[in-house]
Amino acid sequence: MQLVRGRLALLSLLLLPAMLLVGLGGPAAAAPRSSASTGTAAVTSSGLGTYRPTFTGSAATGCPSGCHLLTGPFATPSVASPSAGPSASAAAGAPQRMPLFPPARSAARGNQGAVRIPTVSCLPQGAGCDTISSSSGGAVSVKGIKAVDSAEHTANPNKDVEPPDQGLCAGNGSVVETNNIGEILIFNAALKRVSPVISLDRIMGLTSRNWSSGGDPSCLYDSSNGGHWFFTEIVSASPESAGGPFAGCFAAVANTCYEGIAVSKGSSPFGPYNVYYLNANYNPSEPGNPYQLNDFAKIGASRDAFLLFYDEFPLKGNGIGGGAFNGAQEFAFNKTALETGQPVANVAVARENMGLLPTPNGTCARDNKYHLPGITCWFSVIPAAPSDAAQWNNTHGGSAFMLGTLDYYSLSDNRLAAWYWTGLKGLNSSGCSACSGIRFGGQLFTGVLRYYNNNSLPSGILASQKAGPIPLGDECGKAGLSTTVKHCPENGIATNGDNITQAAQAQGQLWAGANTALTQTYTSSQEQHMGAVYWVVGTGSFGFNGLLSLTSQGYVSPMHEDIEFPALAAPDTGPAVISFSLNGNGGPTGADNGGYYPSSAFGRVTSRSGGLLSSTINIAALGQSPQDGFTEYQGYPGPTRPRWGDYGAAVAMGGKVYFASEYIQYPNCLPPEFTLTIGTCGGTRDGFANWGTSVNYVTP
Repeated sequence: MQLVRGRLALLSLLLLPAMLLVGLGGPAAAAPRSSASTGTAAVTSSGLGTYRPTFTGSAATGCPSGCHLLTGPFATPSVASPSAGPSASAAAGAPQRMPLFPPARSAARGNQGAVRIPTVSCLPQGAGCDTISSSSGGAVSVKGIKAVDSAEHTANPNKDVEPPDQGLCAGNGSVVETNNIGEILIFNAALKRVSPVISLDRIMGLTSRNWSSGGDPSCLYDSSNGGHWFFTEIVSASPESAGGPFAGCFAAVANTCYEGIAVSKGSSPFGPYNVYYLNANYNPSEPGNPYQLNDFAKIGASRDAFLLFYDEFPLKGNGIGGGAFNGAQEFAFNKTALETGQPVANVAVARENMGLLPTPNGTCARDNKYHLPGITCWFSVIPAAPSDAAQWNNTHGGSAFMLGTLDYYSLSDNRLAAWYWTGLKGLNSSGCSACSGIRFGGQLFTGVLRYYNNNSLPSGILASQKAGPIPLGDECGKAGLSTTVKHCPENGIATNGDNITQAAQAQGQLWAGANTALTQTYTSSQEQHMGAVYWVVGTGSFGFNGLLSLTSQGYVSPMHEDIEFPALAAPDTGPAVISFSLNGNGGPTGADNGGYYPSSAFGRVTSRSGGLLSSTINIAALGQSPQDGFTEYQGYPGPTRPRWGDYGAAVAMGGKVYFASEYIQYPNCLPPEFTLTIGTCGGTRDGFANWGTSVNYVTP
């Protein structure tokens, strides 16, 4: 019997926080596309303070008393043997709609005050307005995980899940893609598949615990101690058979939210693994316990530390100051202890609750404008992931870096925050005896390129896509997605917000970007599109004076089209790559033959270029049809929440940059070939979802 799919939109809570002239730092780089300035002359910098961490000590505790932060290690075997294949008898989950996370931080946010949308000149063409080339630009691309792979996995009882949320890591000759809801796919360096799709349930031993994968995966390869792979994701203390995280952690069941941390015992991504579980509700005195959610974890590393961040949301009750958000949570664990499988009592941790730190606009408990909680909190402060050990910063007793944006009121902003750990070598001391020297500090850059994406909207400003066949949209009434119409129109692509979703560290620089709306100006017209802004922050002077410098910045905006979810990575030398999904409808003139279906694309930048080299965007994998997933239409004609994706990923290995993006792998078929079933259209898509991913590499 063919099974109609359960529909679940996986959450992504991308929530939303005397001057020194900033110098131009960093190593020599290739010449920019023109002699234009890198645009940093007007940027100023000021300190955000230096703090003793909220806690340093054993990760078995996590605070002075009554806390149990980390448990483990729990050993899991190698996953080198093939996993069980698709199960035709697997029951589909009951139709559900994910709650709209994050909860609105305040009704005062969003529509009060003037929004300032930055502008780029396309005619005449100037910096930040880019030509789309049909050439791959030397990129090699293969198809990654798609909706069918996810739904056919026996560890996914909910079947269709959106968005696909990607992670990517590479090292020791392997490349690994991670994907919602808890899967990995392993490639060799030439991007030949060397594994089936493997469930993180297996790697993290969740099935034997009667727990479940909750998504928002991240991964990292660290070359120290012989080489080790890290995988993290939200874990719910609720069984897959009962609905998994949608019946546990995401349903605000007390004490069910964890962050799973799997660390390979050796240098193979197949494992075996030691697994640790970080309890999001470890501190009973924290506002909102025991209903905390550890959202959107991102990871990085330094010589001494495994770095982990998440945004903390009380799903019931009140957070700091009575609001709905507790701010960014930053952790630095003794990396060697995790990689050698030490018991948690021997794992030292430094923890910073950034919800307790002031921001330039107030505090998490009370902002300076509306005097309300939960608005001006530090959010999405992402740790930088070095491409290899040569990129670590070992000054000041071992340092590590983080970057974050500050558009608290969704009116646009021109500030960038850079944060740092120092003294992390203390994590290696016996019993954390030298941890008193660890510090957490920050620096604020003001006057950077302005950015804007309405964070108060559940999916941010929607980007356009080329018109095409949408068989699910044509049957949205029959599919139960709309109760008032039979046919739903093509919808837009989610962009989510203007927060940073990945930070990279290479060439003495930190590289990061964010989505932003941009006004493209032509000789006698204007068009508004979704583009990207990126920043390059120099770490070269940090060891001498403790200061970072803004090296370069730029906009990326394809003429007449849109992009989403920028990710940057750089090899040890040469240009960096900024990757993203590209789509659009050609603007009011229908340029580019009516635009582009969601595609995987990239451009090249340097630490001095101030924009894309040659102002050129290359398409690595051309999309074949519109995004036609259930979240495009669910609830139409009321507000819908398209869940195209929440982030992409990029990483450097061996002189190449590997990157992963969401795109539509295959053309949409039409009835009668199209049916609301598993693996319809010849197995190229599902009836309720058609998302796919591409995994790519290019030599910059």
